[in-house]
Amino acid sequence: MRPSILAAMLIALGGLSATPPGAAMSSQELCEKVYEQYGIRGADCEGAEAAAPAAAAPEISAEMRESHVFFSAGGAGLDPRAEAQLAVLVAVLETAPMRNACLKLVGHSDSSGSAGRNHEIALARAGAVAERLRRGLEDGSRVRAVASEGEARPLPGFDGADPANRRVEILARPCD
Repeated sequence: MRPSILAAMLIALGGLSATPPGAAMSSQELCEKVYEQYGIRGADCEGAEAAAPAAAAPEISAEMRESHVFFSAGGAGLDPRAEAQLAVLVAVLETAPMRNACLKLVGHSDSSGSAGRNHEIALARAGAVAERLRRGLEDGSRVRAVASEGEARPLPGFDGADPANRRVEILARPCD
């Protein structure tokens, strides 16, 4: 499976966001909404050429933001940002081009605490994301797998103890 929750898909489809039904959104407004939620600027958006400022410490990339839901320490509850991100994801998954996408959710944790506890909390995080997606999707069975890797696979370039590792990875592929 490969990540395919593409913010570019949002821009291409237009109007997919937490905007109420029937409320038209200009392409630039949609670009701004995607940038606000995922940190991504599509090629057709104003300011797409602007280079991101250099950072001394690793940052969560745009690709990571679009394919991961992040959590606080020890928690498996969805915060308002995660809820909004998942609402947008549900809207994208219910569009014609994405109606054949099935999901695998993989929970992760940072390396603080025991490996066993980290595996459990990562699985609980994946379960929370799965529950929210199943509630929102017309066909909740499209969430096909929920797994945990605990602290075993930190984000590339990040120390195992970094809070960015508290996440659920969203992988999509065509349903079989």
